[in-house]
Amino acid sequence: MTTPADPGLATKDREHVPAATRSARTRPDHPPVQTLLWQAALLGLSGDALLRDGPPGPGLAIWVAVLSLAALSLVWSAGRRVSTEAVIWLAIAVLLASCLAWRDAGALRFLDLVATMGALGLAGIALRDPAQAITAPRLRDTLWAGLAIVLATARGIVPLALRELFSGDRRAGAIGRARTTLRLTLIVTALLLVFGSLLRSADPIFASLVSLPDLDVATIVSHVFLIGFCAWIAGGWAYGALVESPTLRRAPDRFPIALGMLDLTAALVTLTVLFAAYVLTQLGWFFGGERFLHATTGLTAAQYARQGFFQMVWVVALVVPLLLATRASLAPEPALARRHTVLSLPIVGLLAAMIASAALRMRLYVQYYGLTTERLYALVFMGWLAIVLALLAATVLRGRGRPFVAGSVVAGLTLLIGLHVAVPDLIVARLNIARVDTATYHLDLPYLASLSGDAVPLAVRATLAPPSERERRDPFDADARCAAASLLLREWGPASRTLARRQELGAWRSWNSGEARALTAVGERSAELRRLRHATCKPGRNDDSH
Repeated sequence: MTTPADPGLATKDREHVPAATRSARTRPDHPPVQTLLWQAALLGLSGDALLRDGPPGPGLAIWVAVLSLAALSLVWSAGRRVSTEAVIWLAIAVLLASCLAWRDAGALRFLDLVATMGALGLAGIALRDPAQAITAPRLRDTLWAGLAIVLATARGIVPLALRELFSGDRRAGAIGRARTTLRLTLIVTALLLVFGSLLRSADPIFASLVSLPDLDVATIVSHVFLIGFCAWIAGGWAYGALVESPTLRRAPDRFPIALGMLDLTAALVTLTVLFAAYVLTQLGWFFGGERFLHATTGLTAAQYARQGFFQMVWVVALVVPLLLATRASLAPEPALARRHTVLSLPIVGLLAAMIASAALRMRLYVQYYGLTTERLYALVFMGWLAIVLALLAATVLRGRGRPFVAGSVVAGLTLLIGLHVAVPDLIVARLNIARVDTATYHLDLPYLASLSGDAVPLAVRATLAPPSERERRDPFDADARCAAASLLLREWGPASRTLARRQELGAWRSWNSGEARALTAVGERSAELRRLRHATCKPGRNDDSH
């Protein structure tokens, strides 16, 4: 005999399902949701006040510091202990955001922005679960935790805010009344704006009766958008780091594919043979010189130096994750791990030879064409890859992968700070100017003038320097000096947009040290640059727009 189901019990079960599901997705020691929402709203308002109008500068550093303090206060409000690693990464994020106000080079500022987001991501991982941070035993644990932070940030705070605002839980007291008032205000305002604006545009009589205040809609929308964006990403990051359960999106114990002995041998031996053949060809031009190059390729040394460098960078950059992926895909057999180590070490050695070949090719390129910032950044990146290869050989290939990620990240951050100290644009400018005395090199003044603000003082001096006897005989020298002087005045002169932006209210939020030095250098010698432009530019180019 079948016992009839109790409808009261069924109703209770349905009531408890959402709560159980929600508790499975959130950690038991998460901070109060209302506090997190208020913090996100305040971060949105502070983001609008600090990040408007101009490229990121000191305003971003202050906002990242506010975000870090808000995260720490949320952790403490939940009665949790903040790990030392999380504090270190939050401090590094503030430091990297401050670097945006140090140098003017666009590439450095982009790297600072990416590194700041990376440091905040690592801080989020450490707050979410310290066991999954960069010192985790497996790289994929850190990657999966980072993916969870990225997804939570992309999802933002809106789903949590809507769930909290329109929850069926009717709370008494001031908080409940405030939530009800806010919910009703949002509903009424949205309906009036959408349907009221449509009806006003549909009938002029109705429009004459219903008048809207004269507001700068574009400005209001820009403020609302920036506030919402900052609150969205800050709240989503905090939700992933502090509220979402760390048991979600765990890395799999094993990859979906498993490489056997034959698979591993075929893959790594193929790379070894291919890389060995390539390195042997490099030895040919290294010892045979330009005669060997011309006999085998028909190219001169100068033509040869201009190609192939970036392809070698890509090869090294792709092989490192390939070796890590093949290591992680091995079946759990000690013999396979030993085979992987034996077959990977020759590849690491050949990649080191390819890095040396790329450096020699860079030296050859500089000899004929001078240096560019793009090639310098690529060379520094390849230097970092060389460090990563050494760490890979010393840790992962020896069965001790725990320090690999930490060492690679620390090496990358050290190189980034070193670039701020050395300043790639300054290195390029100094090296190219120092080569002017050579008989085969001609200084590219327009390129020198196009470098970042940190190199502008050198560009001004080089542009205004008296031309040499060889430059006087060059029919293109006057055009080059005209282009350089015009570019410097347009970008940094008294009538430049950069100076106008510097004089706006609140310009301190995007202040930059390199930019300030460039404005000073051009401003002090703007009269000389104008005279040079007048003397060298052809009719029709003698204005600040050229």
